[in-house]
Amino acid sequence: MKILIVIILICGLSLMPTQKMIRNYNIDGQKRALTKKPEYYAMEWQDGIALYNKPTSYFIEVETMGNQNVDMLVTDLQRPVLYTADICTPVCADGECRLMYLTLYWNLLGSYVGYDKVEGQSLTKHDHVEFVDQDYEKLHQLLLDDNSILKRRKIDELVSKPKESDIDGADAIAGATITEVKESVVDGALYSCYVAWNIAHGPIKEELQEYTAALFDNELKRYMLMSNEQDYQMYALNSLSESEFLEYKDRIAQIFGESIPLVRTYIVQNLPKLFWQTEDLQIPFWESFAEVDINTRSLLLNHIHEAPVNVLVSLGRNLELMTKNQLKLYLEAIEKNVSTSPEINAQLLRFAESGNHTYGYIVTEFLEDLE
Repeated sequence: MKILIVIILICGLSLMPTQKMIRNYNIDGQKRALTKKPEYYAMEWQDGIALYNKPTSYFIEVETMGNQNVDMLVTDLQRPVLYTADICTPVCADGECRLMYLTLYWNLLGSYVGYDKVEGQSLTKHDHVEFVDQDYEKLHQLLLDDNSILKRRKIDELVSKPKESDIDGADAIAGATITEVKESVVDGALYSCYVAWNIAHGPIKEELQEYTAALFDNELKRYMLMSNEQDYQMYALNSLSESEFLEYKDRIAQIFGESIPLVRTYIVQNLPKLFWQTEDLQIPFWESFAEVDINTRSLLLNHIHEAPVNVLVSLGRNLELMTKNQLKLYLEAIEKNVSTSPEINAQLLRFAESGNHTYGYIVTEFLEDLE
């Protein structure tokens, strides 16, 4: 019991010069603000922005240390941007404990996005060796990995224990780190990495998602849709009504051309029927055909029978990008247009006669059948 009390007192005293004493105010009584990009951070940062701590009802329970409050970071207009928590947690191994200090950041969907070191509180490895810059960066990359092996293993499953050990130090482990995890954690700091990862990816993630869902309004929807963060885009897209798809049609087409396959797939599969029935609405998506991935091209081609002739002509310039099945879909769709569109006919002839295309024979057979 005495040891626990001492640890708690040390943690509290150590935080006094660098961390908040009242949840959203500095020790000098000034409203607390984050005015620069966190040192280790995976999102875009708006220069000149100031984010202010706003208390939430959530906390992270740290063993022997009690509850550590989680705040929302908002702009001066009260727009939510991030969540944050000042963490003080013991890291113990081989009977010795040291305190680890971090300021963690999560995005509005509860995903870890970065951290700041606490001034005067370096992270350490075994034998009290302090982290170097590469170690801090490696920790950041580990924390960004939501599917790390640390998610599936207990700490004692991450080491191979020898019969005897004379290893000493706060983050020492009586055994070697197993190969599967060794490359992803900081050498000599398995315990610190394990504790930090499980705090960043613990129950707080789902709780923050619920908190954001309760705050989600049209303003936040627009903010996420305009963001370059793919998880924000997906969250916003999933909330759109048919009328909102029309309202944001230009932004949705832009996202389709620039985002990841998962987001593109969602867009193609969820565009209202009106888009495929209206030439002006569907053309921006066809214009990205050459840039998108193979699966997205297949999803687009599922709508080729609804495409206007100018789209068919445009697709004819990209025959070499199509798979065998995609090419067959295209040929089936243009069968009625070949004789009436000299441009489509010329494209098919060039493709079939070039001798450079694996599926040129399919086009040759198609043209012969039309004669």
